[in-house]
Amino acid sequence: MNAKDAAARIAAEPENAKETPSLLDGIRRRLSGEFDVDPWGFDEELAQLAVNASGVRWAVDVIGGARLPTKGPAMLMVHRRIGVSEPSVVAKGVHQVTGRVLRISGLPDVPVASSIFRRLGGVLDDAGEIDGLLRAGELVMVPMGWQPLHASIAGQLRSAAVQPAIDAGVPVLPVATFGSEVGRRWRIMIGEPIQPPKRADKIGTVEFAEAVRAGVQHLLDHPR
Repeated sequence: MNAKDAAARIAAEPENAKETPSLLDGIRRRLSGEFDVDPWGFDEELAQLAVNASGVRWAVDVIGGARLPTKGPAMLMVHRRIGVSEPSVVAKGVHQVTGRVLRISGLPDVPVASSIFRRLGGVLDDAGEIDGLLRAGELVMVPMGWQPLHASIAGQLRSAAVQPAIDAGVPVLPVATFGSEVGRRWRIMIGEPIQPPKRADKIGTVEFAEAVRAGVQHLLDHPR
């Protein structure tokens, strides 16, 4: 989906697009303490400002953007190579298609840095936090294992990583990323949503994780 199509989709669904906050107003409210955070420490207005500003650094093309839900929960299982740019790149792609702010797991549990990233939508790689976000209707990105030397191979995916999606009964969307850390233009591909199994035993969880990883690999094998 190109920028024109994305803009048309958001315009057709105004209830899903947040009003773009003013930078000066945002700064003023933070200096005066007039802003809210959710139970996970998320500052929605600040995150909106950050994702809008990210357009200076990245230009993102989204393939399969119509598969992203404009409301309601979903888990995005994201392929990563180096893993530095992917969270911001995918967050920008999701926002330009849906107007929604992506919540990103894998936050380092480090004082000060943790608090800052939480303001922008980051959460710990913790099943309880991810489960809570999904049940609250959020879009949550879960990064796969590192693949610094093999960009076309989906990384490791622990079965425990998909357990929150099973417990909350929400779909997982495979996501492949194409770009370089020093480049400006990135492309992300969104695969068909994979529904969680009705049974939550160990075998069902492992099979579900394998299906999700296969979905990511399929995108990497058939780039567009």
